[in-house]
Amino acid sequence: MKPKLKATIIGAGGVTSYLLPALNKSFDLNVCLIDGDKLEKKNLDRQLFRTNDIGQFKGPAMLRANTIRKAKGASVSAYFDLDMLETEAKFYFGENCDVIICAADNHPARRDAVFAADLMHKPLVIAANEYSTSQAFIYHPDLKGAYPNLHPFVRYPEIETSNEGSPIRCQGDALESTPQLAIANQVAASFANYLIWNWFSEAHSYEDHLPVEFQSTFSRLETVTLKDCE
Repeated sequence: MKPKLKATIIGAGGVTSYLLPALNKSFDLNVCLIDGDKLEKKNLDRQLFRTNDIGQFKGPAMLRANTIRKAKGASVSAYFDLDMLETEAKFYFGENCDVIICAADNHPARRDAVFAADLMHKPLVIAANEYSTSQAFIYHPDLKGAYPNLHPFVRYPEIETSNEGSPIRCQGDALESTPQLAIANQVAASFANYLIWNWFSEAHSYEDHLPVEFQSTFSRLETVTLKDCE
């Protein structure tokens, strides 16, 4: 029997297009997708969508492409910011959420995702990539006392201060000049899926060897554990 997981995913683009089917295979998944983008033809070379969904909001299109029914999937066709927690969308960050996943390609969304994780006391996974490198890391607000270097603003201060691209260099405005490879999206999604499996597939204590980050850079794979965040 697959373990149950309730996930709220911010950003329904390239990374999520590979992550969602993986999570759906790994878990008994209940998911909400949050994204204000509509699918464009140019997205199809690096994102898993159907051509007949061009012009449609990405969230509902992605749920349809993965045959996730209404009972198991929802979407909010709007860009995420912290004000969303003042609307009915807060439901997807409360009891109906085990983990927030941010796969958006800009700092403001990531920053607000960190604030949301702290406010709602929910674990947060951030996954992103640039042209050929990929990264995913997890942050758990309840562990920041024991592991002070776990907080994203400590490890990646650009997230807190910048309104542009990522410390992982997955920038929104520059996307067309340095497009992401489909394989980089797929690897980032695999990293996120593996992190989530390690943390949510079964109940366990937070041992020091638990991975908190995977990063591939120039053909090298780097792993960070909880112990490294003390």
